[in-house]
Amino acid sequence: MPSIDKLVRLHKSLMTLSRGAGFIEYPRISKLKRITRACAEQLGASRVSVWKLSEDNQEIVCEVLYILETDHYFKGAELKRADFPEYFNAMSEDRIINADNAITDPRTSEFTEPYLIPNGIASMLDAPIYAAGKLHGVVCLEQVGDARVWDLAELSYVASLADSISMINEHENWLTDREQLEFLEQYDSLTGLERRNNFQKRLEFDLQGELDPDRTRVLMLLGLDFFASINDNHGNKTADSLLIALARLLEFVTQPYHCRLARVGGDLFGIWLPDLKNTEQLDLLNNKLKTITDNPIKTEDDTLVSVSFSTGVVIYPTESSGQVNPMRCAEIALQRAKSESRGNVQYFSLEWLEQLQSKRSLENELIAALDNSELVAHYQPILSTKNEKIIGLEALVRWQHPTRGLIPPGQFLPTAKKLGLMERLGSYMLKQAAGGIKRLHDKGSSIAWVSVNISSEQLYNSQLSQQIEDILNEFDLLPEALELEIVEELISQDSALVRAQLAALSELGIRLAIDDFGTGYSSLSRLKHMPVTKLKVDKSFVDGLPHSEDDCCITQSIIGLAKGLEIELVAEGVETKLQAEYLTKANCEFVQGFYYAKPMPLSDLLMIDQKS
Repeated sequence: MPSIDKLVRLHKSLMTLSRGAGFIEYPRISKLKRITRACAEQLGASRVSVWKLSEDNQEIVCEVLYILETDHYFKGAELKRADFPEYFNAMSEDRIINADNAITDPRTSEFTEPYLIPNGIASMLDAPIYAAGKLHGVVCLEQVGDARVWDLAELSYVASLADSISMINEHENWLTDREQLEFLEQYDSLTGLERRNNFQKRLEFDLQGELDPDRTRVLMLLGLDFFASINDNHGNKTADSLLIALARLLEFVTQPYHCRLARVGGDLFGIWLPDLKNTEQLDLLNNKLKTITDNPIKTEDDTLVSVSFSTGVVIYPTESSGQVNPMRCAEIALQRAKSESRGNVQYFSLEWLEQLQSKRSLENELIAALDNSELVAHYQPILSTKNEKIIGLEALVRWQHPTRGLIPPGQFLPTAKKLGLMERLGSYMLKQAAGGIKRLHDKGSSIAWVSVNISSEQLYNSQLSQQIEDILNEFDLLPEALELEIVEELISQDSALVRAQLAALSELGIRLAIDDFGTGYSSLSRLKHMPVTKLKVDKSFVDGLPHSEDDCCITQSIIGLAKGLEIELVAEGVETKLQAEYLTKANCEFVQGFYYAKPMPLSDLLMIDQKS
């Protein structure tokens, strides 16, 4: 395997030539002469020529031929498809024609008598020149004398040389001014592959204008699975060596498919096929790509590393053509592939894009909703089982969306948590609940308190007790008018900060309840030392009452625990008469659930309270 230094050196030499002063302004023949001579000198190739394919694809004409030994240029020779059919077929089907022995290679052996022997040519290396995805000509290297084996660095260099000539052919359309020349320096220094920026520009250029429905184009993104673990386990040097080895393997596998290969991210490779003949060819390429990971890959330091790829594929034209850039579509497909199972292949679906756009829209709207006070409190009554009188409330957040109507918390709270809005939302709800209970008291209601769920983000904020004290003062409320519900999981962690927060809230006179009790595996020894005033039996246990023996046993145990600790108990999620009757007979003090009342706006609650 050639060193990466040689690969980079060769590419830099081509870049330096093309960026020379005034190069872009030279006549076409002058540019071709400079490029062919530089190629011959860099590789020590005896003869370097550029040929142009006729419009009918039946012949190629030599635009320039440079002979290194005599330092002379020639032009004008013609080759007809009818005389050399195998070569013309290979030129259109192979990305590279590397005929180390040109006389025996079936692709070039037709030239033996009329051309190779008279000129003493032993080896040939040809690369096709493309324009807008179509074959435009060929650049040809010929070695006189002994046969020559072209290495991968030389193959890559010649492919880039052909690409640079393609850019000369259509530079007005490809890039303007210096942009198109800078394409030549957009190679990854580690692998020698094209970088993301130029790869993206190539896709955009090839997809300009109306897409031909009879022409299939494919973008593939290959992401290494668990590359971070490979880096951690083997170190950066081995990981980099692995990427280099993979790049060479990908080059070898993709050579026959007239495609472009790029390293578009740390462990991410892109393959662009601008003119796929059929879907069977895509299946064949996928199968060949899988063979890369059939066996462990040996790196330069002799480490064997087992790897797998997840692959996202976009086929054009698609129903999404023109809506988003192809890279974004392929990234979405790759994310799906990685989420399904590693080593998986997923083909892009427009439905996935719509889902992501809807999710992003929800995120933006949720941020605005907090600013616009679209989030409101609905209140669910908590009743005494002795007389079914409302003794308290639980404030629950709802989103009063201007166009979608009332949105339940399950549809937006995960998004709020992801966006880091839970602390802000929690503070907002504390004020909403405090204002609600204050209004009830001003109306002469006998409802004594309102409970509010506290998120982990709030509980870990050292200013929480001060915030609540400020809210009590703002609404002129006694501490016992406010109850805070904390999920059991938070107290099960035995955090010093949590213990300090609960102590500070208790000293303030705030009632503390453990929500969803029985699901968080909290220590009972820890529980008895915490300033908790209430337990709330989780709905999952109430659901099975009175028919499930397990749920009955667990509920009875929690009731007994609460009485033993002399703290109050609320059963959540009561939805049937049988559940209500069972809990009443079991001496559960308080209940809440749809059987009694659903969460409702404060205005509805006021009407109910005034009637009772």
